[in-house]
Amino acid sequence: MKNTFSRNFTVFALAWVLGSAFIACGDDDSSSPKGTGLPAEVADKAELETYECSMDVIGEKVYVADLELNYECDGEKWFKSYDQTKPSSTSTKSSGSKDTDGSSDSKAADKDGSSSDATTSSSSAKSSSSRPTEILEPEITVNETCTEVGACDAMVKTDVSTWHFVRKDDFGDDAEYTYTVDGKDLIVTIKNADGTTNSKTYSMYNMESEAGVEMAFNAAKSTCKNGGGNDNKIKSCVKDTVKALPECNASREGFIGKKDSSSYVVCKNGSWEKAKEIDMDTYGKTCTNAEVGTRTNGVVTETNKYYCTANGWVSLMRWNWNVPKEAYFNPNITYGSMTDERDGKVYRTVQIGDQIWMAENLNYADSVKTPSLLERSWCYDNKTENCDVAGRLYTWAAAIDSVALYDNGNGVNCGAGVNCTMPKKVRGICPSGWHLPRFDGGYDDEFLILYNAAGEETSGKALKSQIGWEYCGNEYFGTDTLGFSGIPAGYRISSGSFTSAGHLAYFHTTLTSADFSHYTTHAEYLSYGSKLMGKQRLEKSDAYSVRCIKDSE
Repeated sequence: MKNTFSRNFTVFALAWVLGSAFIACGDDDSSSPKGTGLPAEVADKAELETYECSMDVIGEKVYVADLELNYECDGEKWFKSYDQTKPSSTSTKSSGSKDTDGSSDSKAADKDGSSSDATTSSSSAKSSSSRPTEILEPEITVNETCTEVGACDAMVKTDVSTWHFVRKDDFGDDAEYTYTVDGKDLIVTIKNADGTTNSKTYSMYNMESEAGVEMAFNAAKSTCKNGGGNDNKIKSCVKDTVKALPECNASREGFIGKKDSSSYVVCKNGSWEKAKEIDMDTYGKTCTNAEVGTRTNGVVTETNKYYCTANGWVSLMRWNWNVPKEAYFNPNITYGSMTDERDGKVYRTVQIGDQIWMAENLNYADSVKTPSLLERSWCYDNKTENCDVAGRLYTWAAAIDSVALYDNGNGVNCGAGVNCTMPKKVRGICPSGWHLPRFDGGYDDEFLILYNAAGEETSGKALKSQIGWEYCGNEYFGTDTLGFSGIPAGYRISSGSFTSAGHLAYFHTTLTSADFSHYTTHAEYLSYGSKLMGKQRLEKSDAYSVRCIKDSE
């Protein structure tokens, strides 16, 4: 009883007051996704700044041509995006060309994933490196610098070590004078021309007081000048111990060096430059064609994780479309499987308490067999291969299979702009024997049961995959303890743009009573910046992921 109602109160308070999902790192404030009027590309940073970065366009990316970089809005300012996939020359954030099944995928698109310098290593899996396996450490060198100075003029009152000069003795020979301090006493050491030395201690000066130092300095300078010391030059030598990396030359091209305790550099074109995290963290680790699919921990930061692809190492600490869906499952969980008889696709499943869930997002697209899908489902960025990783994104009408529910041709009795009452169980777009998770806020709310199984305070952590989420601190990182393996697939805005891959995951639910709005529905979400799973009111015309749950016996 306590878990159910405390959770409902908290979530509904956030949903109604904020109407939003967690988007900022560790920040529980955000806004509902909306369409934007942003261009896909601008000429320079100055032009980008003419477009307001607000909560209405949070997560949106714009390509800055002169910098050759994607910039993303965090709700307040534009920052260099971790997703540096360059948009195609025809990209205008439109829905793209239509496939025969009614989707908007571009099957000819290249699978370049997130191949930016920040996320992909510079070495390709198709070649091996001849670089050393160890990071270079600084070498110790000793330099001695000697200069000749006019002794008397070089004396500094506050630095007794500069009270050092050569003056003529009574026989006209050079005698070297050196001054040191021992507590309150001044000690004068004289090295004679024949090599002998003698020292004398002067206690009349209190070298711990300014007045004593002033008197001693005046006496020393007088001795220097009156003895002709200013006419002589004295050689002063300083030994300097330096720790430095060896020279960056052609033979060391690509070598990684440790500049100090926390910074690393790479030898590039004859000079040491700041190294990218992924290059120093995978240094000395091979990623060949035979090793594609393997993982490794970071060399510098051991908690970082990397995955070998055909294009080299990629970070698993953020989203990358080059990483296959199999990598996101928890290796410590025993998964089941089910086959969708409609298209033969096989999905992993997981039992959590008395529930059996799909452990991956639905990827069903046949709009001939299922007319509700016509122009209502997409792959992220309109790239068919992205559906192989994260499943499809469905509108509300597609998710509930409105044509099947209300068989009048177009499903006009339910969907955007229509207030409708849902039956208790809705198969929707799910395979036979499975259905959309139920939403009613009561004891049989299927996501609420999952929430309680995951643990109220850390439900989001327990349901998120261990990799792929933008890093926001260990307290928010996924543990996937139940094997639900929620991935940050992002969503599609009705205007045609895609956003928030790596940051957010939304899952369609169904309602058992009249909807709260003609145009909105409720979805469950996971966020990279939250430890919790929550509910949020969303636009029916936007597209989100679907996780199906098995019918109870």
